[in-house]
Amino acid sequence: MLSNKLYSFITIVGFAISLTFVLTLSIYIKNELSINDTQKNKDRIYRLTREKYSSFAGTTPSRLQTFPEIEKMLRVYDDDAIIGNTNGKMFKIHYLMVDSTFLQIFSFPLLQGNPVTALQSKENIVLSKNLAKKLFGDESPIGKKVIIDTHLPLTVTGVIDDISKTSGFIPADVIMNVHALSDVWGSEEDVLKDEGICNYTIFLLAKPHTNLPGLAPEILKMFKKDFWLYRDGHAKKLGMENLSQTYFSESAGAGLRQNSKKQILIFSVIVLLILLLSVINYMNLTMAQSGFRAKEIAIKKILGSSRKSLIIQHIVETTFLCLLAFAMAVGFSLLIENKFNHLLNTQLRIAENLQTGYLLVTLLFIVLIGIMSGIIPAMLITKLQSVEVIKGGFRRKNKASYTKFLMIFQYIVVIVLIISAFFISKQTRYMSHHNPGYQTHNILSIANDIDADKTTGLRDEFMKIAGVKSVSLTRGAPIDGGNNNTFKYKNKPLSVQVFEVDSAFFDIMKLQVTPTGTAYDKNGIWLNRTAVKEMGLDSLPNYVIIQNKSIPVLGIVNDFNYNSMRQRVGPVFIRQINEKYPWNIIVEIDTDKTSDVLKKLEKTYKDNSGGLPFDYTFFDQKIQNWYENEKRTAMMVKYFAILSIVIAIMGIFALSLFLSSKKPKK
Repeated sequence: MLSNKLYSFITIVGFAISLTFVLTLSIYIKNELSINDTQKNKDRIYRLTREKYSSFAGTTPSRLQTFPEIEKMLRVYDDDAIIGNTNGKMFKIHYLMVDSTFLQIFSFPLLQGNPVTALQSKENIVLSKNLAKKLFGDESPIGKKVIIDTHLPLTVTGVIDDISKTSGFIPADVIMNVHALSDVWGSEEDVLKDEGICNYTIFLLAKPHTNLPGLAPEILKMFKKDFWLYRDGHAKKLGMENLSQTYFSESAGAGLRQNSKKQILIFSVIVLLILLLSVINYMNLTMAQSGFRAKEIAIKKILGSSRKSLIIQHIVETTFLCLLAFAMAVGFSLLIENKFNHLLNTQLRIAENLQTGYLLVTLLFIVLIGIMSGIIPAMLITKLQSVEVIKGGFRRKNKASYTKFLMIFQYIVVIVLIISAFFISKQTRYMSHHNPGYQTHNILSIANDIDADKTTGLRDEFMKIAGVKSVSLTRGAPIDGGNNNTFKYKNKPLSVQVFEVDSAFFDIMKLQVTPTGTAYDKNGIWLNRTAVKEMGLDSLPNYVIIQNKSIPVLGIVNDFNYNSMRQRVGPVFIRQINEKYPWNIIVEIDTDKTSDVLKKLEKTYKDNSGGLPFDYTFFDQKIQNWYENEKRTAMMVKYFAILSIVIAIMGIFALSLFLSSKKPKK
């Protein structure tokens, strides 16, 4: 090492940089694959699934009560709300609505409160640690009152840590009893009994030593008789997915966060390739020194050293270098931890993962790499005849062919990574810059929590702000998918996305509409071209009959993306809002000084809402967020392609430098 300082530096630092990415990404993969592993009942927890979105009615558990194999059941629903305390502090939050069995089925210890009683009553609420800090500071929140959506008082009965750290649940600010849903919505009827609302994820806890998935055919048979979703053919499949499968499931559900197993597979392949490149590069650099080391070994053999002892010496040296590189990699990993977390939208903690058990396994793996990296060059060098080595025969005959083979293989891997990075980046760029079918620049959607009778006045106040071009009141926006309605059409199930809008909506969105020539009617609707095709209508229909009602069709709208390009565009109905409560306020800004306009919009909104939080989303930013997973994958592949190039260049540089230094000087 000391006699070839630059060579040693390149060897060790190059290997350390490679191990940094291997170590960091391996911890990420390990953590992703171990989601839900901390749940004590993980082997007995199942989720009801059907097609791609596994949502069921609130009455589903009552249908399953007759099955003795089921010990406990749980409904999960999630949504946004506003929470405040008695001192007037208010925050926009995301909540989970669950049954009281939540803390018995899942192993989420409370930081404060009793897990048995915390969610027993619909008047109770459990706060996240961060929200409790915002609302009450360092005081204990237990027993204190909070207000949901400015009208529903609840009592704090528990404080919980972030449940998304180790589970497949979304980050939630509060957890409430699902029986409070009607009160949150302000409904006089029990919405849990409304079979038309199928927005609940259903978890089941099986009794020990029972085969709960075996009940799926029997439950499906029962659902086809008395559950309209299956009886009318809107859903056809029913399965039971163990908790270990939920995180990587293709079937989404309320309150769940999920990841792509394809992405994890890609990252795993990258880890193996980078590790392979690093080992090959190290072996190449070892062979670059082979002329010097071969003479050293030949002299030792002449002096009586055995081949076995020389091989062991070489392996020990290689293992020492690998351990040194690993120690540097741990330091590098800690330095890039924040950048890595930002890139992959994760909460990775390197130091927490390098605990005794994991560290010992990792060190054992590094030692194994050291042995594998050193044994081939050692065996190759030590098998040669000492006299031939001293004459320089090894350098002339053996070293070149061996090094060329490794270098060619290394180049192949590098080229494959570069090509993969190019095509993945190109595909991601195409998706994120694809025209969704409506205007997105300087358009924002504001979440509306103001009473319906005040929204018209708020719209007028918004229009007075300099830089605001137009304002539309809607129920659903193209970036959130609107509402989903399912009904029978011509004896077949039809699922449509519904947007309810006012007259300004079409001007703001710049949707391409073909009029049908039908006279204006306040009950008239617009259909997208996919709806016209799937409903078997003429290209310009004047009306459509739905559930024995004739509805005027005012125009045909060109298809637009209300979800990412991963999902196909389905049938769309656009209705007129007609004095209904709008939950979106769409604003078009006619200026580049968006920050100034946003401040004025926020002030106007708070003045008219009594200080409610101002929650908005820009259309173009939301569309970019649709492709975050693809962007992260593309960026990681790009980084690893660059790393593979750097590894190759460092290897070539060290090899060239070493060979040139051995040439005789004239």
